[in-house]
Amino acid sequence: MKLPLILLLCYGACYADDIASAAGQIFNSILPNLISNSVTGQQGNSATNTLQQIGTVVGGVVDYAKKKSYEEMLKQVQDSTSDEDLLRISEEMFNADVNNAFNYIQVNLQGKTSPMSKSDEAQTSLLTVPENVWNGPTIRPFVALFDNYHKNVIRPEFVTPNEETEQVTFINTILATGLHSWLFFAKRELDRKANYLGYIDKLDLSGKGLILKQHSILSETKDAPEITMFVGTSPELEMALYTLCFMARPDRPCKLRYNNVPFTIQTKTLKADNVILIDTAYPVY
Repeated sequence: MKLPLILLLCYGACYADDIASAAGQIFNSILPNLISNSVTGQQGNSATNTLQQIGTVVGGVVDYAKKKSYEEMLKQVQDSTSDEDLLRISEEMFNADVNNAFNYIQVNLQGKTSPMSKSDEAQTSLLTVPENVWNGPTIRPFVALFDNYHKNVIRPEFVTPNEETEQVTFINTILATGLHSWLFFAKRELDRKANYLGYIDKLDLSGKGLILKQHSILSETKDAPEITMFVGTSPELEMALYTLCFMARPDRPCKLRYNNVPFTIQTKTLKADNVILIDTAYPVY
């Protein structure tokens, strides 16, 4: 399913200068392509080629973020995007998520807990992810990047030649939200670097996944009393939703919906060298 080019995130910007106009065209291209059928090769593109295209386009947005007019464009995007636009776009994004993995993974919720509890209410791991999911067309390249990026988005990266080829698939600002990725958490569990203590609450997304609040211990000693994350959604859907909200509702609640189930994405930004970056992004309800 092809998303409509109603991403008013960008159209308002198209009336500004050339840079803002080009950035608007970039976002009209990237957000539909992130989760269109082309990811599965139905339009003649392999998943790898599509991911390279996504990475190239997103990289272009990052380049535009370094331009002085970017903040002006961002303001125009926010002003021209209504709450109803966001609800409609998020519904269509979920419907177009052809690489959704929720029906192929096992979610072991076990006991309920709270952020203040020190008790372990879960005897086994939270997520059981089969090999075919890890090898999914967009999941495999996403997971390959986990070790390449620092969680501090300001800290410079040392890039090896192999990492440089991987960078065409996803960008650092999204990966910096690592703990809010169910794939990242599942990998930590496999590496015995996360101890799931139990769930706090959950929101069912009508067969497309969950939004889960959970309590875990990370790296043996670090207490993470409330981690909120999507479960079962594709990396490209999460990236599209976070990008949408980063552009349209930065640093404030971004109200979305799927199948009449409302939820919110909260983004937090920071500024480094006059570039606005995503510090973190995560779902709430």
